[in-house]
Amino acid sequence: MIDSVHISDSTIYGSAWSTPPMRALFAEQNKIKGWLEIMSALAAVQADYGLIPAEAAREIEAGHEHIEIDEAFLREAGEGFAKTNHSLLGIINALKARLGSLGGEWICYGVTVQDITDTQTMRTLIQVRQLFIKEIGEIEHCLLALADRHRDTPMCGRTHGQPGLPITFGFKAACWLDEMDRHRRRLIELGPRLCVGQLAGGVGSLSSLGPAALALQQAFLQRLGLQSPTISWTSSRDRLAEWLNTLALITATGDRIGQEIVQLQRPEIGELSEGFTEGAVGSITMPQKRNPEISEHLGTLSRVVRHHAAHMAENLVHSHERDGRAWKGEWTIVPDATLAAGKALDLLKTLLNELEVHEQRMLANIGASRGLIYSEQVMLALAKKIGKQSAHRAVYEIAMRAYEQGLHLQQALHNDQAIAGLLTGAEIDALFDLGACTGHCAEMVERVVNSIRLPGPSS
Repeated sequence: MIDSVHISDSTIYGSAWSTPPMRALFAEQNKIKGWLEIMSALAAVQADYGLIPAEAAREIEAGHEHIEIDEAFLREAGEGFAKTNHSLLGIINALKARLGSLGGEWICYGVTVQDITDTQTMRTLIQVRQLFIKEIGEIEHCLLALADRHRDTPMCGRTHGQPGLPITFGFKAACWLDEMDRHRRRLIELGPRLCVGQLAGGVGSLSSLGPAALALQQAFLQRLGLQSPTISWTSSRDRLAEWLNTLALITATGDRIGQEIVQLQRPEIGELSEGFTEGAVGSITMPQKRNPEISEHLGTLSRVVRHHAAHMAENLVHSHERDGRAWKGEWTIVPDATLAAGKALDLLKTLLNELEVHEQRMLANIGASRGLIYSEQVMLALAKKIGKQSAHRAVYEIAMRAYEQGLHLQQALHNDQAIAGLLTGAEIDALFDLGACTGHCAEMVERVVNSIRLPGPSS
């Protein structure tokens, strides 16, 4: 039995921290298989340029096809690492034992660890990027439907946790949609900067690869579907920092949506709730609990990603041409953050697909403000008579009296003699028309909905 050390590998809890497709991309066996594929491609190109024997390249290529990255291989490679304390030598020796005598001598000729690992990292992130673009597109389809369906559904707009002015739920959903669409476009725009491999040698100079090194580099990376860098980037880690910062932005939006649902699902508010799955248990001591588990977990995952993004920002500062303090941290933070982001997108899609919108409760909460939510409308109407500052002071005093006396603001205005000299009863009543108080929410929803250009669901 293999022990699970990282939570994403846990047999019990792993499903809360990553998804099966993402785990497969970062699984150790698949990673090493990827490294071997890179070594094979490198050997083939080096043989074409006369740097290694053609027979050695053929043996390495055959090894790529047939060597099993099984428990015995991993154990042997692990023992080699423990003995040498070198990131790749244990694996090279394990491969050498399984390759032909010539292939084993020439594997990884003239290259360094980062040439192999950086190239595989970028190949993996390219696949992840495509998955994430698709996932975000599906989330946007959910948000498009919510924004359109609830374009005119009124609810309390809140600031500092308190009712402020009426908005529509479609407006809130369209804000989420607009933000997610920017993230999708960020991932698209990131493509050319991410699709770059590495072949640099010890200090980045390519000195070990002969006079045609730059052409060899291009042929090698083209073989793997990658672009050649303009210059070696062993100590320039901005590509990966941009990746993690993009993930931080994406998951923070998921966290923001989740936090909103956590707050609005509170029974005393009750305007939204997660879809309930029969058999789900909120508490082993309080049987009545229906907790917003998905919404909360979006916050947990987002914190993991933000932490790793901050760590990656530290890794931007390298000493000279290579710095193990900075570079080796990526082996932990890039997979961990990417797995967490993948799970966050998966959860967010489920959350939005199953979200329950309680329109009547939204109306009831507007009513529960006893008309105070319309105070801006009243102030603006009075401002035309006595100026904005004086109007603010007058409405403030009446609103405070309404609070203290438990009156509806509309009634408090009718009772006020000073207001009676400025506004007629009909004018006061007209200020409490909910349909006229949501501003341009519906128009902005239309603008967002019309601006989104997504591929079809089957694309």
